[in-house]
Amino acid sequence: MEGLFNLRELGGYPVAGGQVKWGLLYRAGEPEGMTPGDKKILEGRGIKTVVDFRSAAERRSFLGCSLATVTKRVELPIDAGNLMGAVSGSGEWIYNPKTQGALGEMEKLYRVLPGEAIPRYRELFALLSEPGNVPLIFHCSAGKDRTGLASALILHALGAAEDTIMEDYLLSAECLRALYMPHMEKRPHMVPYMTVHKSYLLTALETIEKNFGGLDRYLTGELGADPAHLRRLYTVNVQGMPEA
Repeated sequence: MEGLFNLRELGGYPVAGGQVKWGLLYRAGEPEGMTPGDKKILEGRGIKTVVDFRSAAERRSFLGCSLATVTKRVELPIDAGNLMGAVSGSGEWIYNPKTQGALGEMEKLYRVLPGEAIPRYRELFALLSEPGNVPLIFHCSAGKDRTGLASALILHALGAAEDTIMEDYLLSAECLRALYMPHMEKRPHMVPYMTVHKSYLLTALETIEKNFGGLDRYLTGELGADPAHLRRLYTVNVQGMPEA
């Protein structure tokens, strides 16, 4: 892709006895940078639904995007600004080069995110439960935090192992490196904010375990997900494939 960054699909990841079907579920960063060539590729994939986790303020900052194949665009704002304010007050740590605690602040964000995102993730799983909504792409601004946790939840619901889920999550560090490198070089103290770390996702998973009784209870109880139904829709058995 030329202008759409941090894009990948969940197809092909191993799950117990099989794998996620190709061509149905995609994750990405904000789509406004798409070139005509990028749009042609995604339209060729038949994208029907776009799910946008950005806040209203974030969306006003961009021009929006359109694909000829999209029939449904769903705004499910998880207000990153409010979340950052909730965990770090004024947020001055982002801009203050003397700040040493950016990684810790991001971990705080991931303690807040599972609870704050419940209503929006519940709507996401409702969309996923209807096969007529796919192929579907879900995104936020960078495609790493709100989108990253959503991807982890989807993969868990589909039966992926923890190592597979973490592998997908950590790919954002590589996918965003070139985009953010100029900013990282100018403000090295902001590097933890512009990438992902294993500790971030582990913090969210530990919070879900502590506050909601684990991932399975969180998915079914808080998000209304039906993992068995989702596996029927989005996974395929592969003969001879080991357990995930």
